[in-house]
Amino acid sequence: MKKVLGTLAVAGLLTGAVSAAEVAVVSPIDVHGGFSAGYKYVSSEDEGFEVTNFLIELSKAPTEGIGFTAAFGYLANNAPITGGNFGLQYGYLTVAPMEGVVLDAGVLATLVGYEVANTYANPNITIARIWAGQPVYYPGARITYTVNDKISVFGEVNDIDFDGDATTTNGAWSIGSAGTIGTVDYVVSYFDESNPNLADIVDVVLSANVGGLDVALNFDYQMGKDDNGYGVALYVTPVFGDIALPIRIESFDDNGSGAYNNKGWDIAITPTYNFGEHGYVRAEVFYYEYDKAENVLGRNYPTGTAYRAEFGYTF
Repeated sequence: MKKVLGTLAVAGLLTGAVSAAEVAVVSPIDVHGGFSAGYKYVSSEDEGFEVTNFLIELSKAPTEGIGFTAAFGYLANNAPITGGNFGLQYGYLTVAPMEGVVLDAGVLATLVGYEVANTYANPNITIARIWAGQPVYYPGARITYTVNDKISVFGEVNDIDFDGDATTTNGAWSIGSAGTIGTVDYVVSYFDESNPNLADIVDVVLSANVGGLDVALNFDYQMGKDDNGYGVALYVTPVFGDIALPIRIESFDDNGSGAYNNKGWDIAITPTYNFGEHGYVRAEVFYYEYDKAENVLGRNYPTGTAYRAEFGYTF
C-alpha cells in the first residue's frame, strides 16, 4: 500500500509505487509506466482475457524553471480527452517561477480521491465504486504553494469533459491542501462544478501505517442539486514479505445528489505476490450489493461476485 502522497505522485508523475528509468534525449527525461493484463469471470456469458493498462509517461522536473509531464496509452477505466480509451491521458507544462511555487497547465490529473485510473498503481484490480463520482483527467491550470517540508496548498481552474469526446465541457475550480501531520498523510480538497446539475465534492484522503498495517480512508461528500450523498472506502493491506493482501470495503449512497445514481456496498480482496520492485501477480474476489442493477464488469445485476487475475509490470 502506498502513502497518500505517493498515490498522488502516481496520479501526476507515477513516482509513488514505481521506480524511474532515465533516457538521455536533449536533456534527461524520466520515463515511467506499466502494463497489466489478466482474466476475469463474472458469468458464463462474460468472461475472458483482458488488457487493463498500458501507460508510458515522460517527464522533466522544472529544475531550470520549466518542465513537463505527458502520458499516453490505454486505460480500461478511463476515456481520455482524445476519445475512446487509448490516447493522451494527461499532459502539462510545469513552471516554477519562484521557490515554493509551482504552476501546472495542460491536461491535469485530479487530486481528488485515493485511486487512479492506471490500476496497477492501486492495491486492488477492480476500481472503487466511488471513483465514478470523482474527476479524473481534465484541461486546466493548478498552482501549488509549499508552506513547509510537510504541508502544501493548491488551487486550480479547469474544464470537465463529460463524455470523452472533447465536445462538452463545464468549468470548475478546486482548492485544497496535501501533506503530513504526525504519522498521517492527508489530502483535503473542495471541487466545485459551475453546472448546478452536477454535484460539488468535499474529498478527504487519509493514509498511515497502523500497527504494521498500511491503512487508508477516502471519504467523499457529494453536494447535489436536490440532495447530498456520500461515498467512503476503507483500505487495509497486510504485508508478509513479497506477499500482500489488500482489502477494500466501501459504502455509498447517491441520495439524489446525482453522483452515483445508486446505493450499496462492496468488498474487494486481492492477494498479491510481488516479483521484486517491478512485477506482480494478483488474484481478486469482488463482491457487491447495490439497490439497483448496474453494469459491473459486463454483468448488469444489483448483486454478484466477480473473479479476476492479473499480471503486471511497472517501470
